[in-house]
Amino acid sequence: MAAIPEDQDRVAALSQQRPWEGGTASPARPRTQGRERLKGPRVMACFGYHPWFVHSYTLLDPAPSKETHYTSLFFKPNSSPTSKNRQLLLTLLPYLPDPIPFAPLLAKLREDIKASLARGQLTMLGEVGLDGGARVRWPTAARHLYAEKYGTDAEGGGEGEGEDAAGKGDGPRVKVDLQGEWKRLTPFKTNMPHQREIVQRQMEIAVECGVMVSFHSVAAAGPTMDVLTEFRDRYRTKFTNAINVDLHSAGGWSPEFWVQAEKQLLNLYASPSILITGRSASAGDLIRSISRDRLLVESDTHDARLATRLVWGACEWMARCRGWKLEGRDTDGEQEWEMGEEEEEEWEEKEQEQRWLIRTVERNWARFMRIVD
Repeated sequence: MAAIPEDQDRVAALSQQRPWEGGTASPARPRTQGRERLKGPRVMACFGYHPWFVHSYTLLDPAPSKETHYTSLFFKPNSSPTSKNRQLLLTLLPYLPDPIPFAPLLAKLREDIKASLARGQLTMLGEVGLDGGARVRWPTAARHLYAEKYGTDAEGGGEGEGEDAAGKGDGPRVKVDLQGEWKRLTPFKTNMPHQREIVQRQMEIAVECGVMVSFHSVAAAGPTMDVLTEFRDRYRTKFTNAINVDLHSAGGWSPEFWVQAEKQLLNLYASPSILITGRSASAGDLIRSISRDRLLVESDTHDARLATRLVWGACEWMARCRGWKLEGRDTDGEQEWEMGEEEEEEWEEKEQEQRWLIRTVERNWARFMRIVD
């Protein structure tokens, strides 16, 4: 899944090496009969620009100066130019990237998505979205300034790293070690109007091309709903009947807010994760509040080595929260099944012991991608 400009070609190349074809519900089930089966995992092409990095992009032509650009994104118009944070920005400006015009990136995004679809591959827009809590990373080249300012230059740490994802009660029970390269955060946050403009322009391409959306929403439930309902009202069935949106981890969303969102947006799904969803004390209630046919799952990690473990941990956690059985863990009553059989099943409430999490999520995924109705 792409996040920055450099990712887009990597995603395109990898998805062509290991294509996941449209019309195929599972990467283990080739669409074309008699075709030699590709060994190992397949990759779905996901193109887009992550909200953590949108401070680098400008929508203005010509591009403004560094100081004008970053000051407009990080500070209110009436902020004092002598404030500590304004002075810090001036100190870090030489180490921040020049503003990147976003129009050419949008043109490439459209081109990449259309080319992937033309190859018959499953394709999405993502990861895009809004983040009300994300702070801009401290430039690595200015690492010495961090040590001077804060008196420390320890390795590792940073956003979301080294967290203990093990919990009690409804909480997830997986420990992960995300120690890695040096990362520190500045106090700067990209303002929400800029984030909204960036994500809306990307979503317009999703509607144009008819691809599903992976939407990052952290500490931005209200603005996220504003964006999605605006698209619902503007594009109507072209959005609601052709585009599905997966709320990536639902970070900071309350169960009550989710229930209302489900009612307003019939094309909205949610994919809980241990690393993000599991931070909330109400995570168990949130998982229980998601309608059975809107439930997906994800790892929400940038490290492919952790993905399988985190997805399985999230499945175990979700099954426990919902009181469902889990394939591979519960053997009583487990049977082999095929997607075709599941398509015939009416989505009526059953006894809890008859509900299986993996097959439910897999069918939801096929419905989300519009592989099945």
